Order: sequence, then structure tokens, then C-alpha cells
Amino acid sequence: MKYLIILLLLCASSFSYANQPVITQLDTDEGYPYKNLIQKVERVEIRYVENTNSVTCKVNVQTLHNQYMGKEHTVSAKLFAKRPMAACLTRKKAKQILYML
Repeated sequence: MKYLIILLLLCASSFSYANQPVITQLDTDEGYPYKNLIQKVERVEIRYVENTNSVTCKVNVQTLHNQYMGKEHTVSAKLFAKRPMAACLTRKKAKQILYML
């Protein structure tokens, strides 16, 4: 009985760690408007799922007063590796968000 309780606690703790999202910091040198956007907002998240040759991604931007949740885009893995912000957020939309700040 004692071992069963220990086993259940061990399983429960491992399940909670399995659901934690993986956070990776991506470096970018994409320039205007992406660099300005990153510098002026509180938080920028690129949520993505990698497939064989493509990446499905979306950008979420959080400011002090509001939040923008982007639409999902499917892009090539090569483009995402080179320019993740530009691949997942159009230049026009990045400028619109920057203008609202």
C-alpha cells in the first residue's frame, strides 16, 4: 500500500511536468517594424509547431493595456528558421500594432 501511494504521487507529478510548454528564446535581426515592436511591448510570444518541412505558427503580443492574438500561418521551416517574426506576422499587421502603441 505504501508503494502504491508513492507510485501514484510520482505519476501525478510527472503528468504536471509533461503539460508545461517549452519556452525557447529566439533571436532576430529582422529590423523595422519587428524590432521596434519587440522593444516597445511587454511580451511577444511566437507559438509554433514544427512539422517535417513546415511550421504552423502565430504571434501573440501583450502590452500594458491590451493583447493581440494573431492568426495561424503555415510557413516553410527554412523561412521560419531565418525570420520567425516575419514568417508568422505580416509586416502590415506589425505596423498596425506598432501604430496603436
